[in-house]
Amino acid sequence: MQTSGSMEAIVAAADLRRAVDEFVAVYARRPIPQNLGGMRFNHSFATWFILQALKPGTVIESGVWQGHSTWLIEQACPGAKVYCLDLTFSQLIYRSPTATYIQRDFSECGWQDVDRASTLCFFDDHQNAYARLKELRWAGFTRAIFEDNFPCGEGDCYTLRHMLSGFGHEHLQMSQGYQGDAQAQQQRQFLEKVLRSFGARQQMLVRANTVDRDLFAHNCKEYYEFPPVALAATSSWGPAYTGAYEAKPPLYTAADLPPDLRALMQRDPAEFGYSYLAYVELT
Repeated sequence: MQTSGSMEAIVAAADLRRAVDEFVAVYARRPIPQNLGGMRFNHSFATWFILQALKPGTVIESGVWQGHSTWLIEQACPGAKVYCLDLTFSQLIYRSPTATYIQRDFSECGWQDVDRASTLCFFDDHQNAYARLKELRWAGFTRAIFEDNFPCGEGDCYTLRHMLSGFGHEHLQMSQGYQGDAQAQQQRQFLEKVLRSFGARQQMLVRANTVDRDLFAHNCKEYYEFPPVALAATSSWGPAYTGAYEAKPPLYTAADLPPDLRALMQRDPAEFGYSYLAYVELT
């Protein structure tokens, strides 16, 4: 794979279908057969491809969950130094024998011994993505993958898609299907009232604005949403991939999926869920 140029150029020059064929064999060896609540096939392939293309010497993973993404990073970059960050590791199923585990938030780490130029950060932590970019810049890093990039009207955090559209993130949970019962909604509304009293500093609720987008453009070298391998008939939230849910054309339609991927789709359509995984490089 190529290792120079923009991610868009790298993807355009690559034979992605051949890369998918290679990845199928890798994915079949995954230690967590059904990574519920975490990355599935579409985002796993995108992450694996980006890592193989860029070959970072260090990968900082923020949000570990059950450990699938740690294992995936090791498959793509077997020689890389891997740091795994989370506030708890109680959900781990796969634990790397070589990675360094840090029970702390990304913003609380100094990274004194890490080579900034050779590092790629991977965020799958459901935090304010715009704030993460500022923390990335402050720490001296420039490259990152954002796995959670929910479309406007969905999700539990301020995403790059929210920011680029000027949509904001007015509530802790935007998706109707994840609102919970009446008590949970009432508790969330009370917390939102408290958070709003702290204004922009609290980072969890963001008013609709275009300032964030303008400042992002001033500091962004590249923003690239990786195309999905295939898409289920509807998005993870219910609607089809149109309007606010529009995605890049998938590499395969349901009609021309290879037999092994067709079987995976039939067995578990959630494997082909898609949340607009994005690669970002800052200036």
